[in-house]
Amino acid sequence: MRAATMTGQGWRSPALPPPRRLLRDPLFAFLIAGIAMFVAYAAIEARRTPPVAYTPEIERALVEEFEALAGRDARPADRARMKRDWLTEELLFREAIDRNLHLTDADTRKRLVDKVRYLIAGAPAEPDEAALVDYYSSNLSRYRGEPRTSFEQVFRAERPADAAALLQRLNVGSAVAGDDFWLGRDFPRYGDSMVRGIFGQPFVKALHAAPPGRWVGPIRSPRGWHFVKKREALPAALIPYDQIRDQVRQDLVMAETARAIDAALGRLREKYDVGE
Repeated sequence: MRAATMTGQGWRSPALPPPRRLLRDPLFAFLIAGIAMFVAYAAIEARRTPPVAYTPEIERALVEEFEALAGRDARPADRARMKRDWLTEELLFREAIDRNLHLTDADTRKRLVDKVRYLIAGAPAEPDEAALVDYYSSNLSRYRGEPRTSFEQVFRAERPADAAALLQRLNVGSAVAGDDFWLGRDFPRYGDSMVRGIFGQPFVKALHAAPPGRWVGPIRSPRGWHFVKKREALPAALIPYDQIRDQVRQDLVMAETARAIDAALGRLREKYDVGE
């Protein structure tokens, strides 16, 4: 391209190439592609990190809340503090998200999951009595009480050297002294879960296998050694509805929430491309 030339009227700009020729120029195409990439990148970044804005709506809501709690109008200093506190929390929240704390912190993750669960399912309607009774009748296996056992024990902190002789004396009705046990000697109608929590699962199994009315042992537990006599064994039994109504209501509400979540999972799987 020739350099600009001087005329009697001053400098004359060089002639521009025709539009058709300009469109065919590789440098022009490269320039257009670069501009398009820059615009797309800017749009993506703007969507990924929206600006922090203390909007009039946010300020109005904070002022209304403050005035309702304080019982007075918000002063300029109050408004400045509200803005400062809001911006601080917003920036710290965004930094937490940027550090993926919502993915790695168990408590934060659970709170967010519970919040979204509520937003999806909403507050379920209060079930009426007919719905509760129907749910109870359809799920009777869930409302059976655990087996219960009545027994007494003689406790020794250490395994006695004469365990066989002590067992024989107990079974002929002789008195045998034991060490102090924090729950005493008698255990009337204790459920399996309670016995398990005190003595451990092996003790529960031994108690179930023991013949009623006879002393057995010593049975070892994490607390020591136990000579045990089972007096009564009650099998698992259905808990009457009126005794467990509150639990039935809670179970029904949770079941309704679970159904709403299940209905939304298909859409969420597609949205987040879940791999199987």
